[in-house]
Amino acid sequence: MCHVLVIEDDWLIADHICGLVEDAGALSVAFAATEDDAVASAIAAPPAVIVSDVNLRGDGTGPSAVMRIFEAIGTRPVMFVTGEPQPFEPPQPEMKVLYKPVDDQKLVETFKIIAPV
Repeated sequence: MCHVLVIEDDWLIADHICGLVEDAGALSVAFAATEDDAVASAIAAPPAVIVSDVNLRGDGTGPSAVMRIFEAIGTRPVMFVTGEPQPFEPPQPEMKVLYKPVDDQKLVETFKIIAPV
């Protein structure tokens, strides 16, 4: 189906999301835990879809990483997966937002909606 970039600073959650999108049809998945690593990964292997946490440890955020990626390689479908208790407003209205803990089926369904065929 496509290459996916998962931006998530919790390794266990990232691994779980990677497995879900692979099972849903992703041909390959890259994982980045920081904003800078996410941008470098996207430039090295442009993803067709981005799945990102909102808050990352250290410097940077998921939304900032996504916008920097867009500047470098163009827009892509994005799904934010966040544990923030407050409602999160994505940088662009077409971006999807799911809240942790996310039901696996809901994540897969949302991925299949935004992923290119």
